[in-house]
Amino acid sequence: MMRKLFAVAAASALTLAMSTTAFAAAWKQDKTGQWRYMTSDSTWLTSTTTPDGYQVDVNGYWNGQPSTKAAQQASGNAQDQGESAVSQYKVNGNRIFKITEASLDEASNSYQIKADLFDTAFKTNDEIKAIKKGDTVELPGVGKLTAENNAGRGVLRASTAPKKDGTTPKESGYSVRLTDAAGNHYMLSAQRLRKTNADNSTSEVILRPVATGIALTLPTYRSSQRVNGTSRYSSTKKMIENKMMFEATLKGSEITELKDTVYNYDTTTTPVYSADAGHGHLANKDEY
Repeated sequence: MMRKLFAVAAASALTLAMSTTAFAAAWKQDKTGQWRYMTSDSTWLTSTTTPDGYQVDVNGYWNGQPSTKAAQQASGNAQDQGESAVSQYKVNGNRIFKITEASLDEASNSYQIKADLFDTAFKTNDEIKAIKKGDTVELPGVGKLTAENNAGRGVLRASTAPKKDGTTPKESGYSVRLTDAAGNHYMLSAQRLRKTNADNSTSEVILRPVATGIALTLPTYRSSQRVNGTSRYSSTKKMIENKMMFEATLKGSEITELKDTVYNYDTTTTPVYSADAGHGHLANKDEY
């Protein structure tokens, strides 16, 4: 009975939050009554904490628990502060960490990690939509680029009429072609930034630098998850030893879910470095 009352209270709190600020931040409820958090570029947040403090799972669904923000403010302990230190950074796409330092504690129970934080996206869909031909677009770690065309959608909706479930079709994502002074070309979307060099011989995906020197704790028993849709897999030990990239769910500064990422195997991926990244310069800049 108590558990049922708690669930009702938690749901009521979430509904109240969504009726004030969360709906503006794009909470959506599907036909089964479950809640998901949609970003401004029409993608679902997954395996993370939403800006208003709710946890969503790998499929983007709210886990039914109250917001962690109130608990963090009340406790003020190191674990809560660890998640706050990461959540303060705006991430438009997926949150990607890259290990720069790692050591095993004396009891061999956990790894103490220092990691740099990257974002798979440089701008939101709305920000890209506003770019016009000839505009100067400055991207962290990349520099000043010039728009070659007006931002446009790759696929246009045939209709904006409501669907059978009552929802309205969303606009397809916007993208824009950019160029730099050296003649290199870029395709910017809300999902990624892809660079093609001037002679079209190479193409690479660039990750946006967000922060450096983030302290995290990884229990030694925590197994890494395989990259979705591929046969690629690196064990936790291999990821630590090779200072690889990963995605993670955090509880405070502890990594509660460790996920391998395709960026470890796509040799055309480049995490750029920038003096504007949080906590100073990226420590791994000499690797690129």
